[in-house]
Amino acid sequence: MVLLLLLLGIVPAHGAPDCNPPDCPVVVDALDGPVHESVGNYAAVVKLRNGAAKQDVQVSYKFVDGTAKQGEDYRAQSGAVVIKAGQDHAAIPYTVLRIGKEQKQFTLHLTEVKPGQIGKRVAVFTIAGRS
Repeated sequence: MVLLLLLLGIVPAHGAPDCNPPDCPVVVDALDGPVHESVGNYAAVVKLRNGAAKQDVQVSYKFVDGTAKQGEDYRAQSGAVVIKAGQDHAAIPYTVLRIGKEQKQFTLHLTEVKPGQIGKRVAVFTIAGRS
């Protein structure tokens, strides 16, 4: 039923109510990362769903191991980042440490948004495997 409503445009794809700024709620989404094919420094992105922030928005997060392991395959700190007033996103740094034979994944979990709410809570990051 929800799929039908999505297709008809009755329910927005992100699940947030239709609104016109400045009446929109502050909703932050975690964006999935690309497939990493080389070691190096990268940034995860958290983005406001309804445009630029009217005030600073603090987003707390943590990185969670999947098949990729902290300290072996990637390095990242859990903590908080601020989306500054007038901006619509913030970057969270992490490092890919190695590319192995198998494809591996880890995730970023949003844990709190002040002021506001969490939209898409989990972002997936993939480290490519070598063939």
